[in-house]
Amino acid sequence: MLGATLTSMKTDGGIMLKHDVDHVLIRENQIFAYGWGFVPGLSIHKVVLILHFDQVKPSIELNANYGQRRDDVRKKYHATPEANDAGFLVLAETGEQKISHVELRWELSDNSILTTQVHFTQRQEHENALSKVAHYAVLAKKSLLLLKNSGSKALINKVLRYKTGRPQTLDSAIWKKLIHQLTSRPCAVVVDHDMGGGANIYRQKHIADRLAAGENVLMLGFHIASLQYFVEFYDGKSPTRYAITSIESFVYLLGHSQIQHILYNCAVSFRQPLNVINMLVTLRKHMHCELQVVVHDYFAICPSHFLINDKGTFCDVPDLNECQRCISAHTDGFVSVSSVRDIQQWRNTWSALLIAADEVRLFSEASERLLQRAYPNVPQNNWRVQPHTLHTAVKKVSVTPAEELHIGVVGLIGKHKGAEIINALAREIQKRQSNIKITVIGTIEARVPSHIVNVTGPYQPKQLSNIIQESGANVFLLPSIWAETFSYVSHELVDMGVPFACFNFGAPADLARTYEKGLVLSSMQPATVLDELEKFWQKTVFKKKEVIWMSAVA
Repeated sequence: MLGATLTSMKTDGGIMLKHDVDHVLIRENQIFAYGWGFVPGLSIHKVVLILHFDQVKPSIELNANYGQRRDDVRKKYHATPEANDAGFLVLAETGEQKISHVELRWELSDNSILTTQVHFTQRQEHENALSKVAHYAVLAKKSLLLLKNSGSKALINKVLRYKTGRPQTLDSAIWKKLIHQLTSRPCAVVVDHDMGGGANIYRQKHIADRLAAGENVLMLGFHIASLQYFVEFYDGKSPTRYAITSIESFVYLLGHSQIQHILYNCAVSFRQPLNVINMLVTLRKHMHCELQVVVHDYFAICPSHFLINDKGTFCDVPDLNECQRCISAHTDGFVSVSSVRDIQQWRNTWSALLIAADEVRLFSEASERLLQRAYPNVPQNNWRVQPHTLHTAVKKVSVTPAEELHIGVVGLIGKHKGAEIINALAREIQKRQSNIKITVIGTIEARVPSHIVNVTGPYQPKQLSNIIQESGANVFLLPSIWAETFSYVSHELVDMGVPFACFNFGAPADLARTYEKGLVLSSMQPATVLDELEKFWQKTVFKKKEVIWMSAVA
C-alpha cells in the first residue's frame, strides 16, 4: 500500500513531469489511490491508471479524477501555476485477477503521452466466510434469530481528508465493551459515507438529536483510504470508530441493541452497497423499528449518484433501455465499485427499501419528480418534501453597477459542480477578447486563466455576504451540471438579493423561476451562456446604473 516516491521525469522532448503517488491500496477487488502530478508550461488533460495482470488478460484502464486542489503541492511549487490543481484520485473495481504491475498514463495538452510506474504492495485482505454468502437477506435474518434465541435483544481538503479517521482495530475486549454499551439504552442506527459535505452535516445533526432524546447511536460507514467498513459509536462522549471485517459483524452488534430508528443517509463509496440496502430492509422487518431514507443525491436511482451519464452530461432519468446501455459503458469510479451493471437489479433492490421506509425525505420537489419517474410504483404517501433551512443567516448585498458583466461563482466547484463550465466560459471570454471577469468565491478544481478568473479561496459562511459585496461580481452563476437535490448557495444568493442564474434542472432551477432576479439558462454551450448572462446583466444591473445616473442628473 505504498505509493511511488517523489519523481521528476524528463523526456527526450524536454518535457518535465513532477509527480508523486501518496496512497495506493488494493483490497477485496477494489483500488483506492491518490497523488499529484504536473508539467510546467503544459496542461494535463487526462490521467489514466492502468492495471496489468499476471495471467493473459487485457489490462484495465481507469480514468482518474484529475484537477483536485492540492494546497501542499501549491505551496511547495508556488512559482508554477500548473501545481495549483495537480491532484488526482482513483476509486474503482479491479476484478478478481492478481495484479502484476500498475502504471499511470499522463495525457498532455500538446498531445504528448507520458507513462510512469506505480510501486505498491498488493494487499488482498478477504472478509470472513460469512461475507461470501450470496443471499445476504437470508443471512441477516438467521443472524438476528440466532441472537434472539440465545437470549439477547434483537454499520486534502477532500482528498487528504480520506487519510484521517482511520478506524481502530475491534479486538475481543473492545467488542465486549461495545456490546455492553449497546445494551445500556435504546439505540438509533445510521448508515452514511465518510466523505464530508452536506450529507455528513445532516447526519451530525441527526445524531445530536438522537443523543438528546436519550439514545445511543451506532453508525455504519466505509473508510475509503483503507477500503474498510467501520462502526462508529456515540453515547454523548467522544465518538469511537472501529474497523469491522464485514457487514455481518454490524448485524451481530445490532442484535445486542434495542433499535428504535434507522436512518439511511448515504451509501455512496460503499463496497457492494446493495448488500447494505438488503440489510436495512431485513432489519426494518425483523426489528420492527422506524426506517427513514434521506435523499441527498440520486444513488437510489443509479450508481452514478449525480445522474451524470457515460457521456458526462445529466441524464434526467431516461427509459430503462438507455439506462442499461449507459451503466454498461460507464467508467466512473463509484459506478465501478458498486459492482452492479444491471440497472433492473439496482432499481429492484432500492424499490424494496423505498417501499419499506416509513418516510422517504426529499429536500425539493425536483428530487421528488425524478424519484417518481424512476419508481412510479412506490406509494405517493412515502415521499415527504421538506427543504433544508440555511445554517447561517446572510445579509442583503447591494450589487455595484459597473461597465462590464462580472460573473460571480460561489462554493467548492468540483467536476459535478461545473468546474469545466467555468473553464469553458473563461476560454470563450478570451476568444472574444472581452473585459468580462469571473470571480470564484471559494475554490475550483480546474486550471483556469488567472487574468480572467480570480479565485478567492475557502470562506466561512458568516463571511459570505461581505466577500460578495467586495468582490465586484454583479451577476451570479450556479454552474452545477446535475439536478441538485437542494442548493444552499442558491438560497443564500436569493436571500442576499443578487441576480442569480443556473441551468435548467434540479432544485436551483425551480428556485430561479420563482425569483424576480432569477434566470434559467436555455443552454450549457459557453457562447450561449455568456450571451444570456450579458443580457441578464443589462436587464438587472446595467439598467439599474442608468436609473441611478438619470436620478443624479435630475
